[in-house]
Amino acid sequence: MKRYKFQALVTLGQPAKDGSAPVPAGQTRRMVLRAQHHQTHASQFFTALVTDNGDNPSWLGDDRVIMTVALVGDDTGEYFDIGDQFALWLGSDIGSGVVTRRLFI
Repeated sequence: MKRYKFQALVTLGQPAKDGSAPVPAGQTRRMVLRAQHHQTHASQFFTALVTDNGDNPSWLGDDRVIMTVALVGDDTGEYFDIGDQFALWLGSDIGSGVVTRRLFI
């Protein structure tokens, strides 16, 4: 199993009923990501640790954040490369993201 870490621009869906952020700034939360394989286009789910670093520029707006994602898997590079899109799930769909850069561990 290989460790994989990247940053992503995430567009969040509707806020929670209590108004809380899915990932409060500076905290890490376990989530499920769904992504497509580059060649087969089959979807796969991944468990990931997602962190909102809290240093998001104001030009992004309120519904977009830059997050750091860390996950483990054998073929994660076939799903998460720069420019690849994915969905975030936390009991229901909470947003979508695009990989902006890979971070090496």
